[in-house]
Amino acid sequence: MSLSPNAAQRAGSRIAPSSQPNPAAKVHAIPVRRIAGVPIENTHPSLITDGVAAEDQQLAVNRPFWVFFVLNIGIAPWLSGVIVAGMGLNLFQAAVVIVIGSLIGAALPATTALLGPQSGLPQIEVGRFAFGRVGNRLPAALNWIGAIGWDVIFNSLSAAAVVSLLGRYGAAAPLWLVFAGLVALQLFVGIWGHHLVQSAARATGVVLGVVFLAIGVLAVSKNGLPAVNGPAAGSPAVYAALLLVVSFSLTLAPYASDYTRYLPRATPSRQVFASVFGGLFIASALFFGFGYATAALIADPTPIGVMSALAGLAGPLAPLVLIAVALSSAPCNAVNDNSAAYCLISAGVRISRPAATIVGAALGFVACLLATDSFVAFFENFLFLFAHGIAPWAAILVVHWWMAGARREETPEGIGLGAVVFVVVTAASVALFSANSIYTGIASKLVGGADVGPYFGFVAAAIAYAIGLEATRARAA
Repeated sequence: MSLSPNAAQRAGSRIAPSSQPNPAAKVHAIPVRRIAGVPIENTHPSLITDGVAAEDQQLAVNRPFWVFFVLNIGIAPWLSGVIVAGMGLNLFQAAVVIVIGSLIGAALPATTALLGPQSGLPQIEVGRFAFGRVGNRLPAALNWIGAIGWDVIFNSLSAAAVVSLLGRYGAAAPLWLVFAGLVALQLFVGIWGHHLVQSAARATGVVLGVVFLAIGVLAVSKNGLPAVNGPAAGSPAVYAALLLVVSFSLTLAPYASDYTRYLPRATPSRQVFASVFGGLFIASALFFGFGYATAALIADPTPIGVMSALAGLAGPLAPLVLIAVALSSAPCNAVNDNSAAYCLISAGVRISRPAATIVGAALGFVACLLATDSFVAFFENFLFLFAHGIAPWAAILVVHWWMAGARREETPEGIGLGAVVFVVVTAASVALFSANSIYTGIASKLVGGADVGPYFGFVAAAIAYAIGLEATRARAA
């Protein structure tokens, strides 16, 4: 068996992922370009398929914290907290839902992130061990589409801030131009790749975290908290709110090892878990909480409505608030576009990483123009439906890594067991348990309209794959 250079460098620690030589892998010898001391990530698709070489795994363990922290701060989770309040939960219910939902939502990406240092691969590419080389193309393509959905969410919020900021000074710009400027900024970071994404996340995470924290404290101090013992919402509303909170972080699971695979292989698992979990949980709990607590100030739960309310609250500091919101999409969508490029390559499109980044950003730009008129409905449906697929996908990855033993890094050439389980369980989850403005499943109607599909999907996929994997091993024995 012939190995490409990256695979050969890692052969002492894991089974080579490809059975065919990679004649183009000599691209790895090109000089490393830098910006402000930050090297550009390798542009060749073999970096995705072969993984990071052991000598390049030098990332500090605290760095993933900032990537996942910056993804969960800002107006998107704040608006989500407003939506939770709109579901009718009282303060006690909301506090329980936000804390538990943030815990569950952060735990799964933190778990899948553990596979990064061990495999050296992006998260979606890790799936090929369970899904097969061909079977892995489906979740890769779906997550690529999901990354474009996140582009729409973050850019819609930032565009609203830019429009509001310009309006304060009597200026205006067409929305397409605002979107184009935002996409250009985040595209630059995404094209540079992993290392600049990490650096941008750390720098902006500190600044934006302080600004938004100050806004949140100011808002809560002026508005006060809702009544602890206010009228309680019914179970369907509580389940819907819980799924919303869980989904916000859960949908980042397919990105997790993208930003931990440069950690040294010997990094203790508890440190990897803590870094990712801490970034997600702290940001989610804080900003969902701020959104819920300030919901009374926001009569219109749309990007423009949130911008107007917070700008009015900040008074003379309103421009600072709007600038922070406008800039918040840059690190978030740099992460999205970078990870989308990995997914497109894993889906079988063998183009360079920068080219894949440009394709994803361009489609994200078009999607932004098409989705701005119904932001909240798009936001909720996107999170809920995406979670139905991510939960069983993540369950299969975790079970495979735990049970497959010495063969866990072997890649079936066709469609693996994981792909079959994923399709069947995801289809059942959506058909039976969906509860959104698009479709309500049969099982969801029987439980009062609650959407428990992702929980069902995770458990069902884990059990089905574990049984199937054990049966396969028994036949091979």
